[in-house]
Amino acid sequence: MRPLPRRARPLVAYPDGPDVAASPPSHLGGEPCDVFLGWMPEPRDWLDGPLTGWTHMAGYALRDVIADGRVRYVPTRLSGVPALLAALQPDVVIVPGVQRGLELAYAGSIGWAPAAVAAGAQLVVEIDEDADDVGAPLIEGPVHRTVTGTRPRPEPVVVPPGPEDLQIAELVVDLLPRGATLQFGIGALADAIVRAVDRPVQVWSGFVSDAVAVLAERGFLQGQAVGAYLLPGAPAADLVRTGAARLVPITESHAAELLARQPRLVAVNTALQVGLDGSVGVERTNGKLVAGIGGHADFCGAAARATDGLSIVAVRATHKDASTILPAVETVSTPRCDVDIVVTEYGVADLRGADDAERAARLVEIAAPGHRAALAAAAHGTAAANAATGTGAFPPPPLAR
Repeated sequence: MRPLPRRARPLVAYPDGPDVAASPPSHLGGEPCDVFLGWMPEPRDWLDGPLTGWTHMAGYALRDVIADGRVRYVPTRLSGVPALLAALQPDVVIVPGVQRGLELAYAGSIGWAPAAVAAGAQLVVEIDEDADDVGAPLIEGPVHRTVTGTRPRPEPVVVPPGPEDLQIAELVVDLLPRGATLQFGIGALADAIVRAVDRPVQVWSGFVSDAVAVLAERGFLQGQAVGAYLLPGAPAADLVRTGAARLVPITESHAAELLARQPRLVAVNTALQVGLDGSVGVERTNGKLVAGIGGHADFCGAAARATDGLSIVAVRATHKDASTILPAVETVSTPRCDVDIVVTEYGVADLRGADDAERAARLVEIAAPGHRAALAAAAHGTAAANAATGTGAFPPPPLAR
């Protein structure tokens, strides 16, 4: 990877996850520096101070610093972050850790921390003496220095699923093949889907969460669950501590060659918007940047390419009375070729083997009833434009099942 032109200021990287370091970016003798940030669910005090830099994961605690222009969002799928780090070449990476005898171990999530070290960053380990050792892997690489810091420990926020979520979860579970390897996203809907699983599955995902622990308690977790991030919750931490789950860097959890080896990989992801062509948007809605690509495109693409895999996008048909199925998404995060099936509370739209007209018709059928007429009109308008330019007419569509 060819590096970018040298910056005028040092760059401090904060690997992402629920346990982002609490120490401010001032470990270079107090000189001004930039930051590279990832997924940060909870804010840190240093976000309120002078700050400039980049992030690959918008949303959550970073919404304000992105909105006011202090941090710039760089659209990057999670598997692409190591290459981005190789180009940016951070000077320092601050990793949360715990003391384990004479060695240091990760405090929880691993994410892209090893990739930052591989890109040449000096490794600073922030030790929180009050943190529990969850049994995460040891921190590899020469440690430049250690600092102390106390990270906030928010209680897990449990959002009860709504009736739409439960209906979607039931439809998704019916699609799971026997012996599936399940990947899932984050949020109330994703949590409801994992908790609804009624057959043995393996888990290879971005996250290890309490929902996976429930899966294990019910006897449906086969083998060792794999994830790069540990979500807050004692049951999830116990999975790692007992060896029922394994935390790995994103170069393993999101690696295309490793995902291809997972038997019957079923990626189940959510969305903000789904276009009538099957494209998915997870970054922007109503003109506002609200999230990053994350691992959405990685897992959808891997599952869609697997001969025995399945890429599923599950989404409520409406959000605040607005349709989540649109003529076109505002920003394409995952291309239509990487989406096999879309599920709403109104049904299942199987897009495999469907051309653009068939895709649109099937997605209209699972949209909220009050929005179907407008969506159908938009689809026919697109088809008429295509016909006028010689790209094909709108054929009689099969119904979604």
